[in-house]
Amino acid sequence: MIIGTRSAALAVTLVGLAAGAALAHGGATGIVKERMDAMTDISRNVKSVGQMLKGTAVYNPEEIKRAANAISGHAGDAMTELFPEGSLKSPSEASPTIWEEWPEFVTFADSLETSARALEDLAAQDADQKSVAAAFGKVAATCKTCHEAFRIKK
Repeated sequence: MIIGTRSAALAVTLVGLAAGAALAHGGATGIVKERMDAMTDISRNVKSVGQMLKGTAVYNPEEIKRAANAISGHAGDAMTELFPEGSLKSPSEASPTIWEEWPEFVTFADSLETSARALEDLAAQDADQKSVAAAFGKVAATCKTCHEAFRIKK
């Protein structure tokens, strides 16, 4: 196994979340649709990297670099801009807690950007898979922790 058990578990969790997200997007419009689409793109890219690190897809540093760049492009300010206060129109899965604990949410968005850029840098430097897997684990952990704190549990 190329990827650690913990990172693999995070990847599997995120893949499951992505499958559920695809079904939940029906009827979304406006900013809610924009952020659901962004989250779907993040999830698709996390899944792609996870598959490479698990060995179920061919390991490709260029593809990891591209995926990490896509993830970072949706993170940080780009992510927080998709969450204007009160944007809870169905089928949003955003918890009102986001706006009650906005600084923590911003920290997660910024952390995702930082960890995705670190993953991109490692892939660009053709780092060993163990280092890439560790960086990927930080990306996946940020997604998981943020979802646990700020996504409505269905």
